[in-house]
Amino acid sequence: MMPRTTPRKNARTAFVIVGIVLGALACLWVLRFLLLMSWFSEGEVPPKSRIPNIPPGASVIEQGKECASGGCWWEITVAPAAGQSPEDLAREMGLAAEQRKWPTLLDPGFVYVWAHPRSGQLEIGVSYRG
Repeated sequence: MMPRTTPRKNARTAFVIVGIVLGALACLWVLRFLLLMSWFSEGEVPPKSRIPNIPPGASVIEQGKECASGGCWWEITVAPAAGQSPEDLAREMGLAAEQRKWPTLLDPGFVYVWAHPRSGQLEIGVSYRG
């Protein structure tokens, strides 16, 4: 006959298991963060979810991944709405100046977003490096 386990012992075991799993996930998040902050991740780009939303009326002309000696980044070329200048579009999107976005739960890296008006269009860059 097997000895009976008490509900307290089962609850304690469940708490220990949950604690170990959460601790392991936290360690993995910190490891990913440290890798993104080091030069080992030079080819990494932020997930597409970190690209700013394009307002209604504006349209994406081109989107792609670019790389150079300092790392890689998303480059998005946006055509403003009719009657809107690229500078106005940048202000509407909150990109008049470079932004630094904090890490999130699903993306543990600082993300830098910038925009430059060129030839009547707005070129947006999104990278882990500023």
